[in-house]
Amino acid sequence: MSQAYFQVKILDSRRGAYLAVLDIERKILGHLAEVSLLTVDSAEEVIEELENADAIISWHHIALTRNVLFRMRHCRGVVRASVGYDNIDLEAATEAGILVSNVPDYGVEEVSDHTMALILALVRKIPVLDRHCREGGWEWRTAGSILRLRGATLGIVGLGRIGSAVARRAVAFGLDVVFFDPYLPSGIEKAHGIRRSESLQELLRSSQILSLHVPLTPETRGMIGRKEILQLPPGAIVVNTCRGEVIQQQALIEELESGHIGQAGLDVLEREPHVPEELRNSNRVLLTAHSAFYADSSLQELRSKAALAALRFLTGQPQRNLLNRIASAQTVTAST
Repeated sequence: MSQAYFQVKILDSRRGAYLAVLDIERKILGHLAEVSLLTVDSAEEVIEELENADAIISWHHIALTRNVLFRMRHCRGVVRASVGYDNIDLEAATEAGILVSNVPDYGVEEVSDHTMALILALVRKIPVLDRHCREGGWEWRTAGSILRLRGATLGIVGLGRIGSAVARRAVAFGLDVVFFDPYLPSGIEKAHGIRRSESLQELLRSSQILSLHVPLTPETRGMIGRKEILQLPPGAIVVNTCRGEVIQQQALIEELESGHIGQAGLDVLEREPHVPEELRNSNRVLLTAHSAFYADSSLQELRSKAALAALRFLTGQPQRNLLNRIASAQTVTAST
């Protein structure tokens, strides 16, 4: 093995702790870099080590703030090991001359499968029936009113990689799929064989089931509030597998309690890992602990792709998934 010339620091959180052994990362990077894991609650805890890093792989929600980024004077690039990158101050990274990329294509299958699993479980009242049977019952009427899946309208907000994969799966089940995404060109709806809404309000009014697939940005934070929720048909199902902060959680709780929202499938919450009692105790809410991304193979894929992106930063190769532009660096617009 040749001498390691670079320093690659991997930031993970004590809450969540995705990584323990760096076998995948060292296999990809070990011939030219020393790879070390920093498991922390805050990047400020290890600021001196980050100052010497040539590349960073960022896991979980450890914030890379302006103060941290401007002290990383040797850093050639930061890789966010995720689709979302809301924990990184992109403006500050750009000013500091640090390129940032993400891994937008891992786990597409898992999140879209998970989304459909939530939809199917809620529509068919699987949690209600399962609980009833475990408590000694055996009565099909316990499920109450059940919506016929075929022909029901599924509204998708955000038709990126995951939203598109959900749409394809939903069409196979006979759902009438309509989407809202103002950033996509005309004709996407024809390619997928689905319908397009010209406004969020139009989408909401027709959506018996609503599924969210947008990144967390200033534009999308809190985009589904009380006003938007009340535009959904009474008894609608809300599914969120993107970011908890996209929904104004208290408004959702109150409209669940009022009955306007029939059921909710939430893989993500506003202040994870805190679960409000109103959600925890509701038999009309399905919670899945931010696990939609996960399969053994998807985690391995994410680790490999994040390490390969770090390798490209170190060796000066072009990045396919850059999130910011510095000087003449190649830029590719990232979407979810």
